[in-house]
Formats: sequence, structure tokens, C-alpha cells
Amino acid sequence: MPTATKIELDYISAAEAILNQLKNERDRKIVAQRFALGLDKKQTLEKIGSDFNITRERVRQIEKAATNKLKQSSTSELKQIDEMLRNELRSRGHITLIDDVAKMIGAESDSQKSYINFLATLAPTIEVIEDGDHYHHALAVLPDFDKKSINQIVEDIITQLKKNGKPMPVDTIHAKAAPHLERQTVEQIARISKKLAHLDGMWGLSHWPNVNPRSIRDKTYLVLAKSNKPLHFSEIAKQISDLGQKKRDVTVQAVHNELIKDPRFVLVGRGIYALSEWGYTPGTVADIITEILSKESPLHKDEIVKRVLKKRQVKTTTIVLNLQEKDQFIRVSKATYALR
Repeated sequence: MPTATKIELDYISAAEAILNQLKNERDRKIVAQRFALGLDKKQTLEKIGSDFNITRERVRQIEKAATNKLKQSSTSELKQIDEMLRNELRSRGHITLIDDVAKMIGAESDSQKSYINFLATLAPTIEVIEDGDHYHHALAVLPDFDKKSINQIVEDIITQLKKNGKPMPVDTIHAKAAPHLERQTVEQIARISKKLAHLDGMWGLSHWPNVNPRSIRDKTYLVLAKSNKPLHFSEIAKQISDLGQKKRDVTVQAVHNELIKDPRFVLVGRGIYALSEWGYTPGTVADIITEILSKESPLHKDEIVKRVLKKRQVKTTTIVLNLQEKDQFIRVSKATYALR
């Protein structure tokens, strides 16, 4: 990502100057309310229609006509905004989230971002991607990227991810899905798509739990898989809280409950869990000894201890006591045991 450098711009004054090109006061108010200029949120067609005693369809018509009129104006403010947005976007791969642009201008709150959205909507060389089911609110440079071309790139990325069947880094996605584009552009398009998600530099489909884990169970699995070693349930809970960009606290008890219920997780020591896919099997220390001796018997005590410790994180004395005290094992010679 490019280094963040604040851009000096009085975007509120610029927006007001452009809006004042509308001579009709009602038109100005309707546009301001629809874009939430100076408001906490945009007003609905129904609400504005009620205020002005007109139909919602008439409100929509007025908004559209007024916005088109402002787009065709050639004010110095609009030219400045268009050039500034275009330059900022080109430094970011020609497309980026509107939040990133807003931060550069110092527009942090939603009410401030409304002015940036209004200005971008009017700018002749800027494409506004509205926040919806498929995309986060974003801006792109025209004619480099319109909605149709962005959709195609996203679908190409999805195709490559499905072929691979698991997450990939941006460099690989760039090489496979869109080598004709800049790497930065591919990453930015992936960022604005709600069909894609990433975690620790790996990108995948948004419903894949290994890049977008939603449940505590998925997050528990991801933490263990990333660690590649057994962990205590309290450590798993700590790592879950630090997982991803959205930090969320999770209780130790909630994590422990998931570890107990899911067969993918195996208790291998006092509060220590591993993944069953690593070759660990559930059961007590005695169960593990039984499994070992059922495959090869008799065995010397030291060999039994060595093999149990590969499957359980317990003390050597615990293994020896199980050999001596459990009825299913019998000593057949010095320090050598078999199944009874």
C-alpha cells in the first residue's frame, strides 16, 4: 500500500459551492438530504416526499435531474476534485475503498465521508461503486475501470481460487488471474469485493473459514492449524482474540467448550489440545498404550513411553503408573510389557 500522506482540501466548502449551482432551493435540499450532506445519514425517498408533499418517484426524478445538471457543470471546484481523486486513485492502482481516500482528506466520520461520496459522484472521470451485496463502497478511475470490468476481474480471481481449492497470496492470484494488471490493482479489487476475504496475507472466498472464520470453532481450528503444534486451551483463546483485523475478545470457557465437542480436536495433555488430522486419536493414556501394544507386543517400558509421548503430552511417571496399575497390561519380563 502507498504511504499515507494527508491531502489538504476543503471538501465541505467545495461541495457547498457545487451544490449552490442549483438555483432551486428545493432541489438543493433534496440533493443534500439524499447524499446526507450535513446529516448523520441519507434520507429516504419516502421521508423527503413527506417533507415536501410530493411522491417518492418525484423525489427520485428531482434527485436524478439535479445530479446530472451538477455533473455537467464545469466549476473550478469540480475540476479540482476530479483531478485530486484521479491522482489519488492512480497512486493506489486506479481503484480503492472510499474510506482510504476519505482518510487522506481528513474525512473520518460517516457524515464527512458523505461529502466525499457526493463529490466523487459528480466527478466526470470517477466511477463510484456503491456499498451493497457484492462490493464495499469504493472509487475507481474511468475509463480504466468501470463496474463491468471490475466484475470480470473478480470472477477471474474467484475462478482461480476455486481451482486451487485453498487460499493463495496476492502474488499468485495476480499471476494466475490478471497478469495484465498491476499487482496493486489486483489487491485493491480483491479488497473491495465482498466475495473475497484475506487473513495473514492469504486470500480466499469469503465463506472459507480459513480466511474468514466466523465461529469460535472455526477460529480454534485456524489457530491450531497455524501453530502446527498442540496448545493449551487458554493460549488458543488468547490467539483467537488477536486473530485477523477485527480484534474480538473470546472467553476461555467458550473455547474449551468447542474443543470438547468437536472431534477434530484431541486432548493430548492437561488442558492441551491437538488436531486429529496430525495423527492424534482420542482416549486416555491407557487407551494409547493399548493401541500401541495391540500393534506390537511385547515392548520394553522405554519404547512404550517413547511412543506414548508422541501422542500425549504427559509425564513419564503417568505412563509407567498406567502400565503397572491397569489390569489390561502384564509384565512378561524385566521392564517389558504386553496386553493381558
